[in-house]
Amino acid sequence: MTVDAQGFPPPPTSGAVHLFRGRAPTEPAAADLAILDAAELERFARMVPSAGAQFAGSRAAVRRILAGYVRETPGRLGFGRRSCPGCGSPDHGPPQLIRPATRLAFSLSRSDYDWLLAVTADRLVGVDIEGAAAVDFERVAPMVMTPAELAALRAEPEEQARKAVFLRCWTRKEAVLKASGIGLMAPLREIDVLPASSGLVTVSHEAIVGAASWSVQDLPAGSRCVAALAVQAGLPAVEISWPAVDWQQLAAVVS
Repeated sequence: MTVDAQGFPPPPTSGAVHLFRGRAPTEPAAADLAILDAAELERFARMVPSAGAQFAGSRAAVRRILAGYVRETPGRLGFGRRSCPGCGSPDHGPPQLIRPATRLAFSLSRSDYDWLLAVTADRLVGVDIEGAAAVDFERVAPMVMTPAELAALRAEPEEQARKAVFLRCWTRKEAVLKASGIGLMAPLREIDVLPASSGLVTVSHEAIVGAASWSVQDLPAGSRCVAALAVQAGLPAVEISWPAVDWQQLAAVVS
């Protein structure tokens, strides 16, 4: 049994990252809930309605997109976690697809109803997407930015420009920490993500386990959001693409 995934691209190699961006419906869709597993439905049931809709929509999108790559039905995919690289616990490491067995790696980020997914193979990857609306960046910045990053922020005379520097910093850091798998356990005020630099930047710090360095870049995310991608450096150069496929229809199985 394989999924009718006509027109779906071949799975990415370690030198490619496929990106998908979408927006969850404001009400949970029955078709989305139907492909979630028991653990996902249990999480959904504990959430307030808005958070539940965001969770169900984004998780269903992940299932449909990954199903297109592995030629399986979305509801039959099985997910687990890698061990946390910081403490070794299997309970809160980065998510991974375990059924069927695959070389694919992925990272999902949500900001309210907006979501962003990165898919690659044989390589650590992380993405982050954040809303660009109300954020108390002046209060939060000293808690999460290095002295050099703070200097770059404070060098901007306009509030909107300062907020842009903060969001660029935050999304880049989140992307790196998600790729590493260590999450917010890392010393954020020591990890410099070079917010004054555009394009591809290289980030490294001894606390970010998993790779010696990370290739990080900002991503287009529309007017509502700011986003960034991080991948393990030292492997083939990364080619980014946004496949134009109708992944929302990947639900039916054919012989």
